[in-house]
Amino acid sequence: MPLLVRAEAVEVLVVDHTGEAPGHGQEPGADIAYHLARHGARVEVCRLSSSGEDMGRWLLSRAASFGADLVVMGAFGHSRPSEWMIGGVTRTALVEAALPVLMCR
Repeated sequence: MPLLVRAEAVEVLVVDHTGEAPGHGQEPGADIAYHLARHGARVEVCRLSSSGEDMGRWLLSRAASFGADLVVMGAFGHSRPSEWMIGGVTRTALVEAALPVLMCR
């Protein structure tokens, strides 16, 4: 939290939201943005489309265009065959990131 509070800007990304995921509330991203803002972070929620691009590379590209100094993300694993066939955002971020990545699993 101290890193996010000291940040010039914090961007919460909601990507390819279809409205079908239960448990994300009426406005996905709003709850985490509210929580961060209560602690003093300057937060903006962006709802975007990946346009079918590789999600890991898309995320890193977005971070670069935003001028991010750090990516904070959740880590999620799939079965080996699934990751081999479709790749994985977590793996891509770990292998290809040119900036620090803070992950939580």
